[in-house]
Amino acid sequence: MRKIFFITTLLLSLSSSMAQTSIKDILKTIPQEILPYVNDDQRKEINEFVGQKDTIEIKNALNGTTRIHTSGDNFAQFDLNETTKLQIKLLPVNDSTKIICIAKTVMRPISDSSISFFSTDWAPIHSNFNLPIDNSAETLLSMFTQRPDTMTTARYNELIKCIEPVIISANISNNDYTITFRLDVPFVQKSEIDTYKAITRQKTFKWDGRSFKIC
Repeated sequence: MRKIFFITTLLLSLSSSMAQTSIKDILKTIPQEILPYVNDDQRKEINEFVGQKDTIEIKNALNGTTRIHTSGDNFAQFDLNETTKLQIKLLPVNDSTKIICIAKTVMRPISDSSISFFSTDWAPIHSNFNLPIDNSAETLLSMFTQRPDTMTTARYNELIKCIEPVIISANISNNDYTITFRLDVPFVQKSEIDTYKAITRQKTFKWDGRSFKIC
């Protein structure tokens, strides 16, 4: 109950931050530390074409290619380089208030995501909104694995002990207000990939205006 009260109070405090409500507005002011090696000229190029094209390609400050994919007025994905993507989603709190959810995923050598939240003027919001991003390794293993009926308990426990470190990746939907998490198993031999797939489960969480609830 105390946690729900805290989240509700936090969201109500954001109601005055209303100048920016579309993904195009958000991208105009995204901080440099969140969107690295994209300079002012490249930002202008992004802002010019967001809303006109579903996919934009620019040369970034490292002379590489950054791709921007947009969907509607509340989602954008930056493929910063070959190994890193940044997903940005505007989440509605009520008819006049939104918050920003960002999932940054490093995809090599294994997908590993971090989730952060901001007001629409880019003030950090220090809450996980009930997402499993601050949970212990033991809790994550319990949440994202399940023993198949065809597997012995001993074999299942043996596999669980080999999952280290415990890493989850996240994908924000561009169609709705859901985030799907999965457990990524590092350092597995090719012959064991299917075995580990059999015990891992992905979980989807849906935003309800105050927090995320598991679907």
